Amino acid sequence: MLLGVNIDHIAVLRQARMVNDPDLLEAAFIVARHGDQITLHVREDRRHAQDFDLENIIKF
Repeated sequence: MLLGVNIDHIAVLRQARMVNDPDLLEAAFIVARHGDQITLHVREDRRHAQDFDLENIIKF
């Protein structure tokens, strides 16, 4: 069985706080070390995850 982790809610917390805490890239790094799949949904209105989040995770 593989572990997939959705990090959307981390982006929700970050946007609500208006600071980079929790750090979405750090969360992706932790998930990549311990899980098998990272899921991040970039909404059309960009309310939570932003384009740069996805770009940074892809580079990582």
